[in-house]
Amino acid sequence: MTDRHIDFFEFNNSIFSMIREISHKIDLLLQETATDLGVTTLQLKMIMTLSASEDSVSIGNLGKSIGVNGGNISNICKKLEKQGFVDRNRSDEDERVVNVKLTQKGVDAADKVSEYFDKIKPEVDESNINTNLKTIINELESLDSLLDDYIIRSGL
Repeated sequence: MTDRHIDFFEFNNSIFSMIREISHKIDLLLQETATDLGVTTLQLKMIMTLSASEDSVSIGNLGKSIGVNGGNISNICKKLEKQGFVDRNRSDEDERVVNVKLTQKGVDAADKVSEYFDKIKPEVDESNINTNLKTIINELESLDSLLDDYIIRSGL
């Protein structure tokens, strides 16, 4: 019998299952640090996302980055601002746009996450870990590109 392409529903279910499991495991790994900082794991993910950018990020783009819609992301940012982790400012170009940037407390929180992962990382060759992580990222980028092709073909 010849090899057949993976069934789309099988592929879809596998991807959704893996995404849920990975997200759950990341939440478990972040929970201790989040609790120490007095934030939720979702708030900590926002802090980590903001730490990857040197500039302010619009609330809309931040929401897209972590998969949270506008109203919810705005409320989360307000809470983080009250706790001193972020500053929110209206855009000079478009008053409807609110930009968010980490405060020093937010930078320190992101550093605490890095320290935690450095502490729990196994004693293995750093180049092997980096190679494996880069391979995973490259494969996910390939999947993203494939899905873009499907979207184009579907006319969406």
